[in-house]
Amino acid sequence: MMSFFRKRILLMCLGIGLFMACVPSDGLESDFLPALIAGNIRGTDVTIILEITGAERVSTLGGYARWRIAAEVIRSFKGGYVPGEALEYFRTTETEFPPPEKGSRHIVSFVLEEGRPVIPDEGYHFPWSRELGDQVAAELARSR
Repeated sequence: MMSFFRKRILLMCLGIGLFMACVPSDGLESDFLPALIAGNIRGTDVTIILEITGAERVSTLGGYARWRIAAEVIRSFKGGYVPGEALEYFRTTETEFPPPEKGSRHIVSFVLEEGRPVIPDEGYHFPWSRELGDQVAAELARSR
């Protein structure tokens, strides 16, 4: 059985690999994010659109802050969560990075560790918009 840390490293490498595969050789373009999110949907256990209901910093270590985030599921792409369901998760960011604003919507991909949703790394939590949703849907359709 693979250890927790080996899984974490493997998922981080997968995330970096997906990111690098989606970045055009001539630099970052606006279409890399929908491809990255589509890859996240395919490569994780859970991907959902959430509306933030609260965020609280629970710890700080070095230049990093750990946030407890409360949210409500708006839409599920994968993973069995249903609209209206409450969800609490943790996110680690650099200390100067603010928490998501109450009422804002985000698309978040999680892996399940002991039944709990865990964000593999920073490349799995993005602000959501209708335009981005259309782009992700088109990317998912294109990559089938």
